[in-house]
Amino acid sequence: MTDKISRYPLVAVVAMAKNRVIGDGQQLLWHIPGDLPRVKSLTMGRPLIMGRRTFESIGRALPGRANIVLTRQQDWSGEGALCVSSADDAIVAAEDWISEASDRIGEIVIFGGGEIYSAFMPYLDVIDLTEVDLSPDGAALFPEWNDAEWTEVSRAHHPSTDSAIGFDLVRLERHK
Repeated sequence: MTDKISRYPLVAVVAMAKNRVIGDGQQLLWHIPGDLPRVKSLTMGRPLIMGRRTFESIGRALPGRANIVLTRQQDWSGEGALCVSSADDAIVAAEDWISEASDRIGEIVIFGGGEIYSAFMPYLDVIDLTEVDLSPDGAALFPEWNDAEWTEVSRAHHPSTDSAIGFDLVRLERHK
C-alpha cells in the first residue's frame, strides 16, 4: 500500500489552537510576532495548495510561491492564483510549477483551510505546526492525526508573556 500522491513531500504548514481550531472562516484569530517570518521561510520557493476562503482571507497571492487554489466554484478566479477543482489537479499543478525552474524547492505545502488539510492528511509527510496556547471559537479545525504514525522531531516552547500569546513550534514527520 502506498499513500504517496506526489513525487515530492507534502508538508502541512499550520497554526492551530489547543482545541484544533485554525480559523473562523474570516480572519486570523491570533497574531504571533515572529511566526509570519517562519511561515515565509517554510513556504518561499514552494507551491502552496489552499482553499478559496484561505486565499481570500490572506487577501492577495503570496509572492515567490505558486498560489494554487482548490475550489468547487468553477467560475472563481483570484489575481495571482491558479484555480483547480480537484486534489489531483492541485498536485499536478504544484509538480509542474516546481519543475519549471531550478530555484524552486521540491516540496508541496498544504496551506489550509480545514477541508484542504483533511483531504491531504492521509498523504502528508510532514506537519510544521505552530501550536497556539488558546482555545478560541471557530468552525475551521485541523484534522486529528494518529500519533502512532508520526514522530515529533522538534519542539520549541515560547511561553506567554504580558504582551504575547504562548505557543510551541512543532515539527512532526510521518513514519516511512
